[in-house]
Amino acid sequence: MKNLMYRFRSTYLLLFVLAFATVACNNDNDPTPSGGNGVEGSWNISAIKVDPAMDGVSDYLQVINLFLGNDCLSRITFNFRGNGTLTGDVPKECQDAEAAAEDFGVGQNSKWEVKGNKIVLTSGTDVSEYDLDVNKTTMGWSYSEVDEDDGKTYRYTIEFKRK
Repeated sequence: MKNLMYRFRSTYLLLFVLAFATVACNNDNDPTPSGGNGVEGSWNISAIKVDPAMDGVSDYLQVINLFLGNDCLSRITFNFRGNGTLTGDVPKECQDAEAAAEDFGVGQNSKWEVKGNKIVLTSGTDVSEYDLDVNKTTMGWSYSEVDEDDGKTYRYTIEFKRK
């Protein structure tokens, strides 16, 4: 269970920083092929999957929602603007969480770009890269990580639904 809580905290922290790093900027224009099949547009997180399941948990979004006592993370709208900027819309009842982002040093310039089959996210000096799978209605960002305790490789996928 200790391992699950460690994973939960690190995954939650990553998503928390990502979610609120997007709250800052605005603009329009597409650096990737546009149209209904691209990243550009508005998205909500629908799942945070881990494969194989860790301690019986295969969807961390449910655990995060239970832990927080709300579904604010899945209600944040991520706006991937055509000019490569990334913004976020936080529901009014979730605004308290926005202030906490400042404690993490969230910058004003969140950006995204697609390089081959990867999505690269930049916020200040922080750069994250994920395997990308996107179509008209869904988008997935995946990465693999070896667990220090059990030596197993876990595949994490953050799933989004187009709004």
